Amino acid sequence: MIFVTTSRKPAPELRTFGKDLAFTLRGQYYPRGKAGLSEILDPEALVILVFKQGRTFRFEVYQQGEVVANVLFSSFSVETRHGDLMYGLRTGNQTLYESLGRYLNVLKTEGASSTLEFDGPQRRHYILRLNR
Repeated sequence: MIFVTTSRKPAPELRTFGKDLAFTLRGQYYPRGKAGLSEILDPEALVILVFKQGRTFRFEVYQQGEVVANVLFSSFSVETRHGDLMYGLRTGNQTLYESLGRYLNVLKTEGASSTLEFDGPQRRHYILRLNR
């Protein structure tokens, strides 16, 4: 099972991002509220924490209470999806593909190695611009 949560007081667009990330990974969104991170880490599940840190965004993947992968991205945009819905993440970045692919549904694509993309509900398509 995969759980996605956010920082304690996320901006509305970050909360929507977290919900849509849970959707594409076929997991569940868990509203964190005042709960500490130790309260939501489930030893039986992958937990993804989405948050903003200064001018960058980040999500960390936890397994058995330990960070096993993280993604820093400078920004993200939401576009209208054309075509069929594809579940999972897509990237042309080999390093990111290898680190996330062990834990999440990630498809290696040709082309843009500086982005990570996924489809959300309601025809939303996310493009994350990775930090270099």
